[in-house]
Amino acid sequence: MGLTAQTTSVIEGTVLDTQGLTIVDAEITVSGPGLGHDIKILSDSTGSYRVPGLQPGTYQLQVAKAGFAVQVYKGLVVTVNRILPFHIVLAVSNVQAEVTVSARAPLLETASSSSGATILPQQIEQMPINGRNYLDLLQLVPGVAVNRRVDEGSDTAVPILGERGGNTIFLIDGMPNSNAVDGGPAAPFDQDSILEFQVLTAGYKAEFGHGSGGLVNVVTRSGTDHWHGRFSLFHRNSVLDSSDVPGKRTPFLLRWDPSANLGGPLLKVLNRANPAAVEQFQNLSIPVGKPLQSLPGRQGQVGVRIDF
Repeated sequence: MGLTAQTTSVIEGTVLDTQGLTIVDAEITVSGPGLGHDIKILSDSTGSYRVPGLQPGTYQLQVAKAGFAVQVYKGLVVTVNRILPFHIVLAVSNVQAEVTVSARAPLLETASSSSGATILPQQIEQMPINGRNYLDLLQLVPGVAVNRRVDEGSDTAVPILGERGGNTIFLIDGMPNSNAVDGGPAAPFDQDSILEFQVLTAGYKAEFGHGSGGLVNVVTRSGTDHWHGRFSLFHRNSVLDSSDVPGKRTPFLLRWDPSANLGGPLLKVLNRANPAAVEQFQNLSIPVGKPLQSLPGRQGQVGVRIDF
């Protein structure tokens, strides 16, 4: 079981009326596809509320109080390891009414001293990645550099803010996934099995520890109350590549990257199973003693993905 404090998030805030006065005992209901059941809490004597232990995903908040119109917030996006301030305003209403609005999370985290960014599911699915290694998206985070001239598992492959790459902490669902010998992640994961990941470059809390070069906090996909799956097959072949060096042939490369995911409810209590099968086959040839001058001018890649 993962360390939930490092992967889950919190929604907190205050329930107010239109005049800015706090509302006591307002019922807040949180629902979402990743929850086994709805979460219901009441605002306290100061009008404050707090909903901890939320996995990354999209949620809906419904707030109700006698004498006020029911307020429904849809599409509230919660990312990994975040305290999300979300204040609620209820309007007085003598009749039973419901107001539905689109929820927008604040862009800045004023309560956090850490710096970094979160790579969202849309970026993992839509950004083109050479080799389908999701960690290549670290380049989107300010202060992170990817050194292509060294082996990707070496200590100088991914320095963060000038630190040695081996000082970076890698977590997968809250559990340690760092290679203590060579640096980098210990176990590889397929791109399709990753939901999102957070990259903290500095100022993160002591709960993480064991490193000074940054933190890569990865969350994998989980099941929901509905069965769903994904099958993908990506193929690269040097026959489809072109060389940008006149008279030189492209290095031999033959790569197959199949993967499959299946998720759904096992039991009503255990409803987040998502096993994944991943395999990668690659053959390549690099001339000994002749470093590659440049990358191919055109890279051929054939891919297919089926979601259901």
